[in-house]
This record gives sequence, structure tokens and C-alpha cells, in this order.
Amino acid sequence: MNFLFDLLNTAIQVSIMTYFPYYFLLTSREIDAKTGKKNLIISGISIFILCILATNIFSNSNLNATSITIGSIIIIGVIYRHIYKKALVAYSIAYILVQIVAILVTSIGWPILSYILYDVEASRLLGIYVPAMILELFIIKNKDDIKVIYTYFTKSRKSLEIGFILVISMDFIVCISMMLNGWSNVALTNIVILMAVIFAVCISVYINNIDKRYKEIDSLNKLLIDKNNELKRIKHDYGSQISYINGLYLMRQYDRLGEILKDIINGNSQVSSNIKYITHEDSVISSVAESLDIGDIHLVIDEEFNSNLIDMSSYELHRILSNILNNAITALNGEGLIVVRTYKIFNSVYISIKNNGPKIDLNIIENIFEEGFTTKDDEDSSHGYGLYIVKEIVENNNGKLSVVSDEKYTEFKIVLFDQNNNILLQKID
Repeated sequence: MNFLFDLLNTAIQVSIMTYFPYYFLLTSREIDAKTGKKNLIISGISIFILCILATNIFSNSNLNATSITIGSIIIIGVIYRHIYKKALVAYSIAYILVQIVAILVTSIGWPILSYILYDVEASRLLGIYVPAMILELFIIKNKDDIKVIYTYFTKSRKSLEIGFILVISMDFIVCISMMLNGWSNVALTNIVILMAVIFAVCISVYINNIDKRYKEIDSLNKLLIDKNNELKRIKHDYGSQISYINGLYLMRQYDRLGEILKDIINGNSQVSSNIKYITHEDSVISSVAESLDIGDIHLVIDEEFNSNLIDMSSYELHRILSNILNNAITALNGEGLIVVRTYKIFNSVYISIKNNGPKIDLNIIENIFEEGFTTKDDEDSSHGYGLYIVKEIVENNNGKLSVVSDEKYTEFKIVLFDQNNNILLQKID
């Protein structure tokens, strides 16, 4: 009698382990109905035959359980080879549920009835097979609720690994319990081990969730870094354009300003460099500008009058310009606009160096060209001579140096003329 119930229980267990891959994949639209039914029949018959053969070939229950598990995994993997990962996840869930039922009935029902009933056959029938088949039919009935677990695990990249670990763990529980206690005293051991496995499963799920969240956060951080760098580039490009436009406005280059605005609107603006030349890119002023470390400061050079024609040594002109420009760069503290203009009015040549930095106090302006005067820390007495030297060079070349400053801008202006009011130009043959 028990042999028939054992055979029937095996058939139900095989049905669960083969029906779940078919049903979960079918309802998830991973396979069509015709292919699914064929796979269900083939896998069901194959695993049922495997169970019968393993039971008759291996007298050792541990080898029997292990061979059935390995064989079943191979059969499911081969039959559903195109989507074997999801099929094996479904199989693992079914196998775990079947093993939990087996542990429960052998740990609770059978020990109690074997103590009450003296008939071994009756106690096994009523304590193992009947409750096992009832619970297994209950599992089949609630397949849709169980599918939620399948859906959750298939979203994880490590779902297959987790499934294999749990399947092996369930086999390990049964085998160790039988080796240590036989069938006479398995209740307490199985319950303790089952609780340990449930705890391990919860920890695995928790760690998997943390890993998933960490990867999501890491991915978002990388995306944010890329977007931030992109925004910095956009800010820099548009900062260059705005500074250039502001420089053109200050120099009243309205025609050029209109062209640049049109290019920006059409998305064709080529304004990107921090140094902009309106004319004469090979002049002394240009060479000075190229030698400076201006950082994010925007420098606009407009030479209506070519500085190469000024009757002054290029060395002296270089010293004048580099000193004033370096002071402007320091005042702007790494960000802002400097506009350098040269132009002619009657017999005088003007060099204007204007920046939009902070206003210089009046008491500083009154002493700014004095020898040794500085607003910087001067522990080694090395500061306070730059603008003094500039003034000395300008005056030695029959020129005049002045500075004005307000909330909008600070301007250093050099006027060069000779004693006879003749413009200081090099003679051109």
C-alpha cells in the first residue's frame, strides 16, 4: 500500500517540478502553448523515469537524492535550452517547495503519529504521504501567488546562482539529517536547519537588494558626473560668448556684435577661446597675452592702431603690458573680463586696459604708482614695484599713465605723444 502512495507522491512532486517551468514561462510569454505542452510532457516523463531508476539503482538515500537533483537540472536545462536560466529558476522554486513539504511532514507529522500509532505502515501513510500530497496539491493551486517569487528572482542578475544554492542547501539538509539521525529523531534537527536556511535566504535576498541598489546608485553617480562635466563645458562656452559680446559692446563694435549674436542664434558660433583678437594677431600685445596664465578669464584685444608701430622698444612695451595685465588678472581672481584697446586720436596713441574686477579704493589709487606701495603681503619686500616701473617707462617715453575705477570697471590708460605733439610712431618707409 505504501509503495503505491510513494509512487503517487513521487508523481505529484515531479508534476510540480515540471509544471512550474512550463506555467511560469507560458504566462510570461516566453514560450507558446504548443511548445510548452511538449516540453512539459517530455520533462515530466523523463524526470519520473529518473526517480524510479535512481530509487532502484542506489540503495543509499543520499546518492538517490543527489542523482535525482542533478539529473532533473540537466533535463530541464536541455529541454528549455533557449531560456534555460528562467526555466531553472522556476524549477528551483518548485524543488525547494517540495523539499520544504518533505521536511515538514517528516519532522512533525510522522514523528507524532509514529508515537501514537504502533503500526509503522499506518503512521507513514497518515504522517507522511497523506499530508505531503495535500500540501503539494495546495502548492499547485496557489501557483499564481508563487509566480510572484519567480518574477522577483528573474529580475536579479544572480537569480540562477541563488536558485542553485537553495536547491543544494535543501539536499544538504535532508542528507545530513538522515546521516546523523536516521528517521527516528529528525524533527528537532530539521526544524533548526530549516530555520537556518530561511535565515540564509533572507540574508541572500537582502544582500542582493543592497547590491542592486548600490549598482543603481553607482550608475546614477557616473551619469551625474558626466552631466556635470557637460554642464561645465556648456557654462565655459557660453561664458566665453557672453564675455566676448560684453567686450564688443564696451568697444562699441556693434556690427561685429550683431554678427556674433546671429551666429549664436543659428548655433554656429565659433567663440570658444579665452583670448579674442579683433585685429592684429601678431602684435606685441598679442605676444604678451599668449604668455599669460589667464585661467577662466576672458581677454579681448582690439587694436585699431597696430601696437607694433609705437615708437618704443618691444621690450619696454612688453614690460608695461605684462605688469598691468598681471595686476588685472590678480584682481579678477580667476574669472572675469579684460579688454585691451589701442586707438589714435589726433596725434596721440592710446592704450586702454580695462577689467570688470572690484573697485579700487580712492586712497589706494592715490598711491598706486608710488615706489614700494602694495596691498599684498610683502614679508620679503618684493612687491610694490611693478606699477612704479610701468609709470617710469611710460614717462621716459614722453607718455602719461592714469587709472580710474568704479563699480563697473577699472581702466588703466596710457597716452603716448612727443614734446612737439608729434605722434610717437616708427617711421614707415
